Amino acid sequence: MLNSDQMETIYAFVTTYAGNPRISVRELHKKYSHYKNRQSTERLLRLARKSQILTGPTIWCNSGIDVQIIDNIDDPVLYLEKESINPDITYMIALIGEPSIICFKKGASILEYAEAIIPSFPAKKSIEAISLKKKGKLPPDKYPHGWNELDWQVYSTMRDPSVSFVKAGEALNVSWHTVKNHYEKIMKDCKTWATFLPKGYDNYQQSILLFETEYEVGLREELQNLDRTSLLYKCNGKIILHLFLDKTLENLVFYKLKRKGIIHDLHVSIPIGWYSSV
Repeated sequence: MLNSDQMETIYAFVTTYAGNPRISVRELHKKYSHYKNRQSTERLLRLARKSQILTGPTIWCNSGIDVQIIDNIDDPVLYLEKESINPDITYMIALIGEPSIICFKKGASILEYAEAIIPSFPAKKSIEAISLKKKGKLPPDKYPHGWNELDWQVYSTMRDPSVSFVKAGEALNVSWHTVKNHYEKIMKDCKTWATFLPKGYDNYQQSILLFETEYEVGLREELQNLDRTSLLYKCNGKIILHLFLDKTLENLVFYKLKRKGIIHDLHVSIPIGWYSSV
């Protein structure tokens, strides 16, 4: 378990990655670490990644993602194992509850929005205290129609933005200047994906919620007040929310919001298996 100084340093790294995913460890240490010794900062960063307190950063754009939500599968894990050989599938979750499977795959642009929410640390609010008061729809993540073939190649090569422009240029047989120019172009259409989970990924209970609401903007703002990342998606007007919980009963707040008519068509499930190709 990290102490408060260490946790605040890691949180500072995550928030910095959100705006500058290519920042070096040297710069992170110089500007944001509480340690005087750079090697101590490097050890802390390795520990945070190993325990998945911090993941990422990676870069993401809406490259045309189909989303399939499938109910009533007897063995979701077996279904995931069989279907994950499909090269078009980028991410799949097997679930207990309703639905049984959520699958993200290359195809029609069904996915409207995706974000790894950068939280607050310390927390400004608990999950049980979430209240939705601000109406508004999330701005859609648009497909980058203006990209050319080299833009897409640079995007694929530099999903991990710590890759040097020189190495990316060698892989693509172009100069590092060319890679840099295309990277700066595509980042105008990309988001940075980094997560902060202070207890570590394996030390939370997880839940997937599907619902519709007029308060999408308010939901995002409330999630920013928590002390851990939440994963927020939208497809076909429906919110898909991946929560990291201290206890399962924290989900009750969403049933209360449903009773008040603030959210609609609520479905709750527990993830039991994952597949990711990225």
